[in-house]
Amino acid sequence: MLDKNEYKFIKNEGDWKRFLKKERIKDYSSIKVRRAKMKGWAQFAFILLRIYIIIMLAIVILGFLHLA
Repeated sequence: MLDKNEYKFIKNEGDWKRFLKKERIKDYSSIKVRRAKMKGWAQFAFILLRIYIIIMLAIVILGFLHLA
C-alpha cells in the first residue's frame, strides 16, 4: 500500500507514469482484458441460473401482490 508521506510527489498521471518506469512496475490498469468465452457445462449452468432467478422474482412479485 502506498504511504501518503512517502509518495507525495505523485500528483498527476505523468508523475504516476514516471514512478512506474523508475520502479520498473508494470501498470496493469492500462492493459485491456478480453472477456472469456463460456463453453460447455458452465454456459448451461448460467442459463439455468438465469431461469431460476426469473422464476424466483416472479414468485416474490406474486407473493407481494397476494395473487398466489
